[in-house]
Amino acid sequence: MNKSIRQNIRLTCIFFRGFTTFIIVAVSAFLFSTTLLYFVYPRSELPLHQQSYLSIAYDVMLMTFFEQPIPFVDDWRLVPVFFGLPILGLLVIADGVVKLGHLILQRQNFTREWQEMIAESYENHIIVCGLGNVGQRVADYLLSFGEQLVCIERKADFSASADFQNRKIPVLIGDSSNPLLLEQANAKKAKAIMILTDQDLANLDTALTAKEMAPNIRVVMRMFDQTFADKVKTSFGIDSVFSASALSAPVFAQAALSNNILSSFSFGDKLINAFQLEIREGSHFINEKIDDVRRKHEATIIMHQRQKEVDWNPPPDLVLASGDKLLIVTDRENLPALLSAEKGAKV
Repeated sequence: MNKSIRQNIRLTCIFFRGFTTFIIVAVSAFLFSTTLLYFVYPRSELPLHQQSYLSIAYDVMLMTFFEQPIPFVDDWRLVPVFFGLPILGLLVIADGVVKLGHLILQRQNFTREWQEMIAESYENHIIVCGLGNVGQRVADYLLSFGEQLVCIERKADFSASADFQNRKIPVLIGDSSNPLLLEQANAKKAKAIMILTDQDLANLDTALTAKEMAPNIRVVMRMFDQTFADKVKTSFGIDSVFSASALSAPVFAQAALSNNILSSFSFGDKLINAFQLEIREGSHFINEKIDDVRRKHEATIIMHQRQKEVDWNPPPDLVLASGDKLLIVTDRENLPALLSAEKGAKV
């Protein structure tokens, strides 16, 4: 569904929710008055074309807004209708104007109260718990992917508070393990929750609470202790548990070999590296084909860039030239050979 359409539906739901009491009172009074007039009002006072229930309902609507479509009847059962409907109409209009103005003001200022209301209207969204350095970066990436976010942060004065408010991202303040706060974030209708605070036990508590509320929600959790993280994932059925230090350690270690290491990760018992290789003057790769590099170095070439043109699936017979850039994935053992093939050029 188009983003603007989703936003309009969400705003409509919020406005209806804000007027729930208003609507219930108005509809109840309308139906009661219509029914009372239909069964009690003397039919002799009405022309034939005005005696149906629908016609009486129309008369009640006019009476609510200070019209007098039918003659007054001095019947104690009907007196409250004749006197009460205009007063009710006046109160309804005044209450509606005040509430509408309040909601518009809240929306314009993106107040905490508005953020709480709008968070409850989200569906198929991602909840991000913890807006420290990691949480903010994760939120930025998710937003760039076009995802809808509801965030939960313990501190009201977190560093990026103004930025999130300017981008109209609802942030709920409080403990993410609180079931009421997760309910306010509409966890039951969220597709995933990312728990990224710096407290392992609090993260686990939030994960278990979210799973209890929404068994099908995808849970991604941050933990500092990798051993504990592995046990948690196995024992509690959490979808993904990551240790930030364990993820970053291979990148730091492999950076000693090259400045252009983009990422490192483990697959089975192998340490896999993704790095950028620039073909420079004097490189052994000049005039070689993509397939030659793959065969000689047991490397996977994911991307080739020549000037501003990028090919995400370069053909095997493409001949390399100076200035080309390659995105290569290979294991730790093959990396030194690839680097030395650059004939001393810095990589």
